[in-house]
Formats: sequence, C-alpha cells, structure tokens
Amino acid sequence: MEKGKWLDAREALRRTVTPGSRIFFSMASAQPQTLLRALAADHPYYQNVEVLNVYPVADHPLAKPGLESSFRCVSLQNGPALVSDWKEGRIDFIPARYSDIPWIFSPKGPAPIDVALIQVAPPDREGRFSLGASASLAYPLACGAKKIVAEVNDQAPRTHGPCFFSADKIDFLIETSHPLFPFPEVKVTAVERRIGEIVASLIPDHATIEIGVGNLPGAILQQLEGKRDLGIHSGMLSDPMIALVDKGVITNRKKNLFPGKLVAGELFGSEKLFRFAHENECVEIHPAEITHNPRLIGRLQNFVAINSTIEIDLGGQMNGEFLGETQISSVGGLFDFVEGAFFSGGKSITALTATTGSGKISRIVPSFKRGTPVTLPRYMADTVVTEFGIAELKGKTLRQRADALIAVAHPEFRDQLREEYRKGLMVS
Repeated sequence: MEKGKWLDAREALRRTVTPGSRIFFSMASAQPQTLLRALAADHPYYQNVEVLNVYPVADHPLAKPGLESSFRCVSLQNGPALVSDWKEGRIDFIPARYSDIPWIFSPKGPAPIDVALIQVAPPDREGRFSLGASASLAYPLACGAKKIVAEVNDQAPRTHGPCFFSADKIDFLIETSHPLFPFPEVKVTAVERRIGEIVASLIPDHATIEIGVGNLPGAILQQLEGKRDLGIHSGMLSDPMIALVDKGVITNRKKNLFPGKLVAGELFGSEKLFRFAHENECVEIHPAEITHNPRLIGRLQNFVAINSTIEIDLGGQMNGEFLGETQISSVGGLFDFVEGAFFSGGKSITALTATTGSGKISRIVPSFKRGTPVTLPRYMADTVVTEFGIAELKGKTLRQRADALIAVAHPEFRDQLREEYRKGLMVS
C-alpha cells in the first residue's frame, strides 16, 4: 500500500475539497467524525462547499453558526440531530426516493459528487476496506465520486457483502479510532406493545420482512418471538432483530433471494450489534440498488413491509416528513418498500399510535394542513394498524376508507372525525 495515501485529515481534505465542491459523507453510525471535525476546524480555508448528509445520528459539525460561507449543508433525510439547524435556516433539503439517490448523484446524474468522505474498517487479508456499518448510499456515491477520502476506524466492524474498496480506489486514508455512534435503546410503552401484537398477527411464518428502527419497530419485533423462519431484507439492521436471531426466530432459511443472509444497507444499533455483524458471514451489507430496489424486492416471496408515519388522512394519504412546520424526516425507503411489497404480492403495513402529544392530538386527521407534503399517496395505502385495530384500505372506496380509519382512531376523536368528514373537509 502506498505510504503517500496516508495523511492527516487536514492535509487530505485540502488536497481534495476545492471551492464549489459537492461532498457527501457516510450516514448514521458511520459518520466520519474525524474528517468532519477537521473540515470545521479549518473552515476559513473553504468557500461555498456543498455538503450532503443523510440522517446524521450525531451532531453535524458543518451546520453551525458562522460556517455558512464555507459550507452549504443539504440534507436528504433530516433527523433529531438536525432539527435546530433546520429551524435556524442552515440546512436545505432535497426530496428524493431512496432508490433514486445513487443515480441523482452519479456522474451521469444532475448532481455528481466531487468528494466522498467515508468511514471504513481496517483492511482484510486481501487488503480490502469494508464500509462496515454504512454502505447503502456511501458505497454507490463513493463509487461515482471524483475523489474518495476514507477514515480508517479500528473500531468499525468489517462486514460482508459487495461494499468494499481496495486501496488503489481510495485517494487518501486517515487513521482514526473512536466508537461508532449508537442508536438510542428501545423503550417500549404498553400502547406500542399492543400495536406490536396486532402487527405480529398479520405476519406469517417464513415471511421476509422490512422494518425500521425505534420504539415502535422494536415493539413489533419483540412480538414476533412465536414466528418461525423469518427473513430480513431491510434498509437497516437493529438490536431487536439480533435478539430474534439469537432465539432462532430469524433464520433467513426460507428466503428465495439471499438465503441464509441478513440483508441490509446500514447498522443502526449498539456496540453489541456492531460486534455481531463484524466478520459474520450471515450478515451482508449491500448498496441501495439491492436493499431498496422495488423490482428486486418484488421477487421476494412472502414479503411484508412494516413502516410508520406521522399522520394519515381519511383518504389514506400519509405524511411521514413534517411535524408542524419542521422537516423532521423524508420519504426515505418508505416508497420503495411499499412498491416492492406491491410487486411481490405481499403486504405493506403502516403502524402508528392513534394519538400523540400525551393523547391530545389525533394522528388520523380529516386532511393535512396546507403545505404538508404527501409522503405516500393514497393509491399506495394498504394496511393501517393502531392500538385500536386494523384498517384495510386497499381496494376500498373513499367512504369505506374513512369509516375504516375512524374505527381505529382514538375513541375521543371519532365523532369529530366523522363530523369533519361530513362537512367535506377531507382532501381527496
């Protein structure tokens, strides 16, 4: 390996990032913090650099006051770490389906990447650097970037799958050592547990499932302990999934694609998850072209997509992005997995608590407030689950949908929802 490739972060960045560059950095637990902090510390050197991010779990060092002339921060998926930066106007946003992102930022797309900043594990015996905990976007975007700068973190897991680079594909390497950012531990409420029980009743043995992370997905996974031979094809792996692997519930034996493999693009969890995935041949981390490809997902037998949303109107439209006037998320992989479930002849389940705000706000609403985006159109609505039951929407008329959704709304809001519907306030 060429010694000249190994530099300190400041020097490597100065050699690759130029005024007007568009750069991308690895997401979530694999955020290359050494490189980002070096950019922030050296910010007077940079001008008008566009910085792309996807769901940073940790603080975004480049989206801070006083750095605006150096860095223009653009998000593809907001998260809790970006809320204040968004509200204060230091983050812009690109709406995009997850499966479209690799093409949008490819050399042939409308916004090609100049420099990819990635985190990798130390090289394996063949000298290959695994992208470890985050590859769904980092791998395809780095493949198309003009330059790659990689921080080699000796605490990053070395994962199997196609997402690795040999040293000759990387322009500069940075040595670093720090723990990966963990995802918050799941804390399940009684309401979420009830929703989990209902969702579990809809999932057959031998199903291949997609599900996200957080308290409600964790609650659903906890209720699957009685199932047999489940498989995973998902955007991310989480600690509750590993618990089901340990109990013999998730075996991946019945998958017709990638049999025996946990397939995902990201690791979202604790150090236990990272150690589980390290050099584990049963875990494969893939690019979005595999994990979020609706046509490929459509070939999976017994596929069930399990997702959530912020609110749903009485026609079945879903808002999974806006809370009030704040962009707190994005479409992410929702559209891709719902479409994949349709192609497969499987099922798409949207699970949500009936209320929020200590029970004061219904999440089933007559219509959305003006300016609220429709993350999933009503034409793609399938099965909705709250703690009050199941609403089957596919193939139903607007009146039938309204009746079904009102029936699973919190009882305190049902009369109000019926009255609003009668007044014709529903957006249709």
